[in-house]
Amino acid sequence: MTRLESENKRYPCYVCKQPLTIPHPHYSKLCPSCGDLNEKKRIGRHDLHQYTSLVTGGRTKIGYFTALRLLRDGARVIITTRFPYDALQQYIQEHDYETWKDRIHIFGLDFRYIDQVEQFAYLLDQSFSHIDIIINNAAQTVRMPEEEYHTLLLNESNLKTQLFSPALLQLSSGEKQEFTSTPHISEKFMPLQLINQEVEVPKKHLADYNSWIAKSQDISLMEMLEVQLINVTAPFLLNSRLKNSMLRSPNRNRFIINVTSVEGKFNVKRKGKNHVHTNMSKASLNMMTLTMAKEYKKHQIFISSVDPGWVSSLFPEKLQGQNSVQLPLDFHDAAARICDPIYEGKDIERPTTGVYFKDYKQVDW
Repeated sequence: MTRLESENKRYPCYVCKQPLTIPHPHYSKLCPSCGDLNEKKRIGRHDLHQYTSLVTGGRTKIGYFTALRLLRDGARVIITTRFPYDALQQYIQEHDYETWKDRIHIFGLDFRYIDQVEQFAYLLDQSFSHIDIIINNAAQTVRMPEEEYHTLLLNESNLKTQLFSPALLQLSSGEKQEFTSTPHISEKFMPLQLINQEVEVPKKHLADYNSWIAKSQDISLMEMLEVQLINVTAPFLLNSRLKNSMLRSPNRNRFIINVTSVEGKFNVKRKGKNHVHTNMSKASLNMMTLTMAKEYKKHQIFISSVDPGWVSSLFPEKLQGQNSVQLPLDFHDAAARICDPIYEGKDIERPTTGVYFKDYKQVDW
């Protein structure tokens, strides 16, 4: 048996799990059939010019590429992030920024301060004619190290000076009477005041340890609560408080996508022993999908949980080498998966709802 044959026998196709005899030319971990489907979905484009969407956590990784995909499909996109100026700087650098710059709205919002999330939802309801799509992407899996957090805060202050102009940035402190829909930025909208409310931030970042490999007794109360607020409570508030805004949509169908992961599944052969708090939050998010969908479908609002696929590694820095693998997908693939229920359902009479999607297919919970 050759080395290639041995490796293929050990590692089946990431999607269909069949022996990977011949890999796809662009997806080395996928068979030709699954790779062709993924490539088709990845490069596909759809007309969303009449849609307004909300993407949480749109500064980096999956959220960034999802927002970018929607913008390039023609949608108006509302983005939330703790670091709005950093996000704006990245979007400005995109080669086609000029073509969609009038359709992007970036809001500074920290989901750990849950009362502001509810107020933010009311602000959106009053300030936009309607919302058609909510993508609950923002999530805390591994808490950001203190050094990185404060570096980003300092960078925000510097970027504010550079980007303070009639740009496309909108910042909200969450107070209804202070909301503005103009592109001009007011000092009272700055979210950086929240730094004074920080508690129990880790003293240092351990390169060989983070909560991804943590046992239950090692997870701090603060991190446990933050994960539930960010991963579950904030999506619940946005889904429920923006319902009226979605009902005002002139489009045939509206969509809520709860971005989930295999960690929240019950029907798995092997369940790991680590990061129980993250597993709990994703399982709870899935139950929200299943329960809310029954009511919302009466109003042409269709809710799905979508697993974006394996696109990043969360092991601590020093353990990355020990657990090094070639990831089967990238952030473009993740964005395509997240948007697929919207594409497939926007023009049909009865879109699928209350289900879990993985690799473009409905799977068990």
